[in-house]
Amino acid sequence: MFEVLKTFYTTHYNFAALSLLLLLLFIFLMTKKNVRVGIVVLAAFVALNVILFKKTDGKAWTIYIDQPAVTDIYGQRTTPPPLEMTFSVKKNWTITDEKGEVHHWCWFDAAWDRFASTDVVAWIWGENASKKMMKSSESRLNEDSGSN
Repeated sequence: MFEVLKTFYTTHYNFAALSLLLLLLFIFLMTKKNVRVGIVVLAAFVALNVILFKKTDGKAWTIYIDQPAVTDIYGQRTTPPPLEMTFSVKKNWTITDEKGEVHHWCWFDAAWDRFASTDVVAWIWGENASKKMMKSSESRLNEDSGSN
């Protein structure tokens, strides 16, 4: 378990910082003899580490990177097959390609991509309201530009 968490924390240092802060808060609470809150903080620390371990250990993630089309000396354009990269904690957590770039992918990156691509307005107001609002502002813009 420690090897998996050590590998995960060196790549995703935000989780390492959160875990370290929880541990330091637990130590601070124990020095102030605040046992009840200290037990809650310790439970959060253990739960965070167990969740990270369960989601990471023994799993592998494969991504496909599209490569640009290549034109040969005769003008023929060919598209090479996508580059396939597989990541796992115990085997190849980070991959260095021929350009020297370091690649990494795991469940957190997939979750972050899903979260970052979320339309917050559509999520709060609902899909139809945001689409109606977007269409109404687009139509007004087109009407205003047409009258000039």
